Amino acid sequence: MSEFNQSNIYERDETSGLRAYITRVFTIMGGGLALTGFVAWQGYKSLMLGRGFIANLFYGFPQISWILLIAEFGIVIGLSAGLRKMSTGLATGLFLAYALITGLTFSYIPFLYGIHTVFTAFVYAAVLFVSCAIIGHTTSVDLSRFSGLMIGGLVSMVVVGILSIFIPILRNNILFGYIGLILFLFLTAWDMQKIKGFYYGVEEGRLKNNLAIYGAFELYLDFLNMFLYLLRILGRGSKK
Repeated sequence: MSEFNQSNIYERDETSGLRAYITRVFTIMGGGLALTGFVAWQGYKSLMLGRGFIANLFYGFPQISWILLIAEFGIVIGLSAGLRKMSTGLATGLFLAYALITGLTFSYIPFLYGIHTVFTAFVYAAVLFVSCAIIGHTTSVDLSRFSGLMIGGLVSMVVVGILSIFIPILRNNILFGYIGLILFLFLTAWDMQKIKGFYYGVEEGRLKNNLAIYGAFELYLDFLNMFLYLLRILGRGSKK
């Protein structure tokens, strides 16, 4: 009986520890989304009124969009490559910097799709994201078996995204919207499962804390990409 009780206590400690770790991940992710949303809203108001720092930045310096895009790529590479060596504070700062820059780039979205479509896409993305996160957390299926397929799909969509800048037919093709949405549904579940692996596979310390930030960053990107693909789908439908 004593051994049984000790086993139960150990399992409860593991469960509560995992719950706290996942809560930390989602808190960080939520902070990033809140920062992106706040900056995007302030940017939208600034651009709509035609005054303020953000309006002056975009209207007075047309190349800023490309600079922000390059900065985002730089942060992704820096965060991924330096995760084992950098401090937790630096990792957090890079994530928040990415969230801020993304908010700036999202300032234009309400002009392109309208407030109602943006709100609808956000709600749909939230529902789908939470559903897939729960599946990833609870499923016993090892989703890493499909990692090659998902990574291949992700690379393909990045290439299509770059080509769509120069080829309008790709940019306006709703099929890629559905493909991208389905891809990030699977990626959300897989990333959620990886976060559990971070908790059980890494000892307590700086790396584990950094992996919590990186996991939050991956989920943040999953959510934003779902949102963007839903915008493409809903926006195309609203134009018909």
